[in-house]
Amino acid sequence: MTTPRRTRPVSTGNVVRMAGVILVFLLTLGSIASGVGTTGIASLVDEPILAWIYYAAGLFVFGGLDLGAPSGGTVWARAALWVAYFLAPAITTTAVLEAVLRLLRPKTRDASSLQDHVILVGAGPVGLAYLKAIRAVEPDTPVLLVDHLQSLVNTSEVDRFGGVQVLHADARRPATLGLLGMERAERMIVVTDDDLVNLDVGWGATERCPTLPVAVHVADLSLLRPVNRMVREKARAAKSGRSQPLVFNTHRIGALHLYERFLHPHFEETEYRDVVVLGGFGRFAQTILELLRVTAGDEIERILVVDAEAEQKIRQFEADVPLDTLAHSTVDGDLEDPGTWARVRDELSGLDGDPVYLLSSSAEVVNFRAAMLLRAREPEALIFARCFHRGRFAESLADQLGFELLAFEEVLRDALVEHYEGLRTI
Repeated sequence: MTTPRRTRPVSTGNVVRMAGVILVFLLTLGSIASGVGTTGIASLVDEPILAWIYYAAGLFVFGGLDLGAPSGGTVWARAALWVAYFLAPAITTTAVLEAVLRLLRPKTRDASSLQDHVILVGAGPVGLAYLKAIRAVEPDTPVLLVDHLQSLVNTSEVDRFGGVQVLHADARRPATLGLLGMERAERMIVVTDDDLVNLDVGWGATERCPTLPVAVHVADLSLLRPVNRMVREKARAAKSGRSQPLVFNTHRIGALHLYERFLHPHFEETEYRDVVVLGGFGRFAQTILELLRVTAGDEIERILVVDAEAEQKIRQFEADVPLDTLAHSTVDGDLEDPGTWARVRDELSGLDGDPVYLLSSSAEVVNFRAAMLLRAREPEALIFARCFHRGRFAESLADQLGFELLAFEEVLRDALVEHYEGLRTI
């Protein structure tokens, strides 16, 4: 449901200044009509009415210095002109000071008027990707983007979304949380580049506003697992009814998207149990392995991990995620070395069917080179090569060699849209 746009209320300060402007004109014009002149112009009453208005407007800039001191007329009329002399520049000064303060503290005051908005903490790459997901689902919902520690957010990129206000502040400070209008917000997502900051902000926000749905991003899988366990234990033991933040991981939702879109349909089509080769064993590949262990254990014959430090990394992985029920092995080697893939072929000899290769090194050029080596050896195998952006060269190379591009930017976009849609149901 889209939120209707609200008209911004006129501030009290603007009302007071407008009343002051009217009063200055009334005092000035009334004094002139009563026969008050100045030491610079002996008789103002003989001037045309437009000149009277000009003299009154000039008080806001010169304060009467160009006219001279009031003279002639009654005492009360001169006193009224003196009041206008002092009041007009005071109004101008307050307006200028407010404009300066608005520049020094952009959007801080405006945030207090938000209603039914989404709070997004973090203006880095993941934060902007999530902003795109929010706009894909809710084009008109107001968004308060908290640029934690002033990460120099690209304002031109943010402005094109519309309806986004930016607050530059340390999101961990209680004073900052007080500026976000959490009691009036719809939901809050915390996605800075620092996992500990995200957890700190998420827990602080939940304590301050227990009814607000708060989603917290944690990139480090070794930190994500114990945090998830802690959240589950606290939820089971909770007696106060206080809610816990919802912890999520972009690699995890991206891996789930990959599995549901590509891997699961492939496993269903094959008549044999599949072999999956993970080339590179960083966060994304570890997330894929953890997901396959839970969702596709019966469909997989073997998992083979290929990495320069595959054996060491799989030991570290198993310290958190036991793989007893999933047959697996490792090959230590460089993904760009033909000898590595020769050893992989020897390791897989005797197994049925063509393996599924998922090349997920953080260096996409390594994935492309490995795909070229593999296609020469495995003409029928299903090969996925991870990259961030689906560029023209990458598409041309994939079409020529017959492998699938796994553009993480696209996977992340679709996955975050699904994640935000799920968050809206809470």
